[in-house]
Amino acid sequence: MEMFKDRGTIRRIKTTRQGNLVLIPDTLLALVLTSLCTVSTGYGSLQDGLLFHYADNGAMLQFWTWIYCLPLAFRRRLPRASAIVFVLFCLIQLLFGPALVFSNCFALIHVYTVIVYGEREAIRAFIVIAVGMTLVAAGVNAGVQGFGPLTIPLGERSEIGFYDCVTSGAVNLDFCNQTLRTDFLLTLMMIAAPLAAVIVMGYWQRAKTQTVRMMQERNAALESRREEESRIAALAERARIARDMHDVVAHTLSIIIVQADGGRFAGANDPALARSTMETIRHESVRALGDMKRLLGIFGAHTGDGISPISPIGGDAGTDTNSFAHAPGYADIAGLVRQADAASTDVRITHTVQGSPDPDRLSTLAASAAYRVVQEALTNVRKYAGTNVHVSVEERWSEDGLLIRVSDDGRGLTSANDGHRPGYGLIGMRERLDSLGGSCSAGPRLGGGFEVTAFIPFPDGDRSGVPAVSAQSTSSVQSAVGAAPTPTDGQEPVSSGPAPTTEPVSTPIPGQSDRNDTTAGTTSGLKQVLLEHYRSFMRSVKQLGTMPDSLERSRLNVIERLSQWTERHYLIMDTLYAVLILVLFGAPTNEATSSTDGSIAVYYGSPALLGWSWSSIIVTVPLIWRRRFPQASAAVFAGLTILQLLFLPWITVAGLVSVYSVYSVTLYGPRTARRWVIPTIGIGSVLFAIKVMVSVAYGINTIFRTITTLAGGWPAGLIERSTMSLPSVLWAVAIYTIATFVTLMGAMAAGMWSRSRGSNLLVLQAREEALRAEERKQKILAANMERDRISANIQTDVTDTLLGVIGKTDAGLRTIDSGNADANSIAAAFEGIAAEGRAALKRMRQLLGVLRETGFSDETPRNDQMRLAPAVSLDEQLELKQ
Repeated sequence: MEMFKDRGTIRRIKTTRQGNLVLIPDTLLALVLTSLCTVSTGYGSLQDGLLFHYADNGAMLQFWTWIYCLPLAFRRRLPRASAIVFVLFCLIQLLFGPALVFSNCFALIHVYTVIVYGEREAIRAFIVIAVGMTLVAAGVNAGVQGFGPLTIPLGERSEIGFYDCVTSGAVNLDFCNQTLRTDFLLTLMMIAAPLAAVIVMGYWQRAKTQTVRMMQERNAALESRREEESRIAALAERARIARDMHDVVAHTLSIIIVQADGGRFAGANDPALARSTMETIRHESVRALGDMKRLLGIFGAHTGDGISPISPIGGDAGTDTNSFAHAPGYADIAGLVRQADAASTDVRITHTVQGSPDPDRLSTLAASAAYRVVQEALTNVRKYAGTNVHVSVEERWSEDGLLIRVSDDGRGLTSANDGHRPGYGLIGMRERLDSLGGSCSAGPRLGGGFEVTAFIPFPDGDRSGVPAVSAQSTSSVQSAVGAAPTPTDGQEPVSSGPAPTTEPVSTPIPGQSDRNDTTAGTTSGLKQVLLEHYRSFMRSVKQLGTMPDSLERSRLNVIERLSQWTERHYLIMDTLYAVLILVLFGAPTNEATSSTDGSIAVYYGSPALLGWSWSSIIVTVPLIWRRRFPQASAAVFAGLTILQLLFLPWITVAGLVSVYSVYSVTLYGPRTARRWVIPTIGIGSVLFAIKVMVSVAYGINTIFRTITTLAGGWPAGLIERSTMSLPSVLWAVAIYTIATFVTLMGAMAAGMWSRSRGSNLLVLQAREEALRAEERKQKILAANMERDRISANIQTDVTDTLLGVIGKTDAGLRTIDSGNADANSIAAAFEGIAAEGRAALKRMRQLLGVLRETGFSDETPRNDQMRLAPAVSLDEQLELKQ
C-alpha cells in the first residue's frame, strides 16, 4: 500500500508541474481568443440584457467580453475551479449583463477541459450544469428578443429596438407566442449541438489521454528499473553457475569417491579390476574438467558488441547451439542408470517406461533437465540411502509431458540423523523445472525411503529441439524473475520460500512459431490468415457492447471504449480516412475542371472522369499504411505523385494529401527518414510549380510534353501567344515552389513537434519496445560481466581441484603398470584418490555455498537483513567461510 501511496504522490507532483507549464500557453490563447471576441460589440439586439440595454454601451460590452479571459487562462491548471468561476460569471451576466456575447462560446472549451483533465466523479455534474445553463441561456435570449430589457418602460422599448412581443407600447402575447417558441428552439439548438459534439470529443480525447499517461508511466518505470534488472540478472547468473557446478563437478566427485571406496576393497587383489576402476575415475574427471571449461571458459567469450553469443536471458536469438552439443539429454538416461547400477554393489536399480516415449517433443533444455533430475536423485541415493537399497526409476509419458519418479527403500527420513549439511542439488533441480513450466517434489516416503517426482511439460507449439523458455544458461534467470512454481496435486514443493514478484519480460520471435509448418499450402495459409483477421475484427467489435474486463475499464463509457478501440485498430481507421478524403475531395463538381490547360475537362459525364477517378484512388491508397509502414507509404505516395505531375494532364488530390503524408512519415517513421523526405519535398515543390505555371502561361498540360517540346525546339509563336512574360513565369514558379516547400516543411515541423511531446500512442509504443530491447541487452551484459568476474576467481580453483584428482589417479595407474603393485599399494592408491576427491568435494561445497548465499533463487535467504555495504571479493568470502 505504501508503494501505491508513493506512486500517487509522485503523480500529483507531476500533475502540478505540468499544470504550471501549461499556464503560459493557455494564458496566451485566452488573450488571443478574447481579442477576437471583441467584434461582438456591433452584433445588434442580442447585446441587450434581461434587465438593461447595452447596445450603446461599448465599455460594458468590452467588460463582459474580457471578464471570461481569466477563467480561460486557468482552464488546464485548475479545471474545476475555472469552470465553476465561468458558470458564476455566466449567471451574473444573464441576470445583469447582456444576453449574449461572443466570449460565451468559451463554455465549450471549459466543458471539453473538465471532461479531459478533470476528475471522473465531477464530469457528470458539470455536464448537467452545462445542460441547465443551455436551457437558461436559450430562455433568456428568447425573452430578450421577445420583450427587450425589463427595466426600460414599454413605451420606450420600441424606440431602442424591435422586439417581437412589444407593439405600440404594449405586450401582445397572442401575436408573439409562436415566435417565442421558435426563438427558444433555435437558440437551444444553436447551443446544444456544439455542446453535444464537444462532450463526445472530450470523452474521446480523455480515453486517449488516459492511455498515453499509462504508457508514459510504464516507459518511465522501465527506465527506472533498468539498474535493478541488471542486478537481478547478475545474481541469477551466480545461481545458474552454482547449479551447473553442482550438476557437473559435485556429481562427478561423488562418483569418484564411490568408485575409489569400492575399488579399495574390490580391486586390492585384482589389478585388472583396479586398473579399470581407475580409468573410469580418470575419464570422469577429464570429462568434468572439460565441462567446467565449457561452462566458465566458452561462456566468457564475448562478441564485438560486448554481448556473449550464449545469451543468458531468454530467447533463441543469441543462443549458441554448440553449447548444447555435449550437454546430456534424455538419450543418456539409460546409460546413466546402467553406470550407477554398476558403480556400487549396494544399490540395485530398475528402470521402467510407461506410455509411448516421444523424446522428440522435448526441447533441448527439457531433455537435459530430465537427465539432471535422474542424475541428482541417484547421487542422493548413493550418498544417503544406505546399503542394500533398491531404486526404482520410472518414466510416464502422456500427452502433456514426461513424469519422472525416482524412489528408493533406503533410510528415508532417518538419513538426516548423521548431521550432514543439505546441499543445493534439489534447489537447482527445482529451478531448472520452474524455468520449463514444470514442477518438482522431493521428500521421504511414508513406508520408508525417499522419493523425487518431477513433471516436465512439452513446450508450446511442439517445437522439438527449440528451448521452450530460455537457453540452458538462463534457466535460473527465468525462474528468478518469473512466478512461483505450482506443485502437482498431492505433492509439496521442495521449498516454501517466497518467490519474487518481478514480472518477466518476454518478446515473441517473429516467424518462429511457423518455421516448421512446411506442409501447409500457400492458399490455405492465406485463407487462414484472412479468417483469423475476420474473427479478430468481429471479437473487437463485440467488445464494444460487452462488459469490461477490469475495474478501470468498467468506468469507461461507450465513447471512451470506442476511442480505445480505434487506437488499437488504427489500420481500419486509416482506411476510413482515405475513403473520406476521396469522398470529400475526390469527386469533381459540374463546374470543376482539373485539366491544367483546359483541354481536358473533368466533370460528371466527361470521358476523362474514369481516368481522373482512378488516378486519385491510386495516389490515395498508400495513405492506408501511413502508420503501419510510414516510410514505405510515404515513398510510394511520393513516387506516384511525381509520376502524376510528370505525365497526367490533371492534378489529383495528391497535392492536398501530401501534407498528410509528410506529417505521418515525420511522426511515425525513423528520424533518418528526413534525409530523403526533405529532398523529395524540394523536387515535388519544383515540379508542382512548373506544371501549374507552364499550363497557365503556355497551355501545356504535362511536364513530359514540355520536355519533349523543348527537345524538339520551342515553337516560335508559343511565347508570343502567352499572356505572361518569361521573367514573370520564372518569378511565379519561384513563388509557387517556395510556398509549396514551406507548407510541406510546416507539416514536417508539426510532425516533429508531436513526436517530441511524447503524446502519440504509436510513438510511445515504439519507445517501449526500444526500452525493453535495451533492458534485455543490459541483462545480458550484466550476466556476462558477473560470469566473467566469477570465472576469473574460481576457474583456476576448480581446475586445480580436478587436476589433483587426475594426478592421484595417474599415480595409481603408474603403480599398477609398474608390475610391482601389491594389495596394500593398490588400496593406498585408491585411498589417496578418495581423500583427494573428498577434499575437492569439500572445496566445491564451499564455492557453491558462497555462490548460493550471494545469488538469487526462489529459496528464502538465511539473512533477511538488508545489505547496506557492497559484497567483498569472492576470495575474501571463501576465506571467511573457511
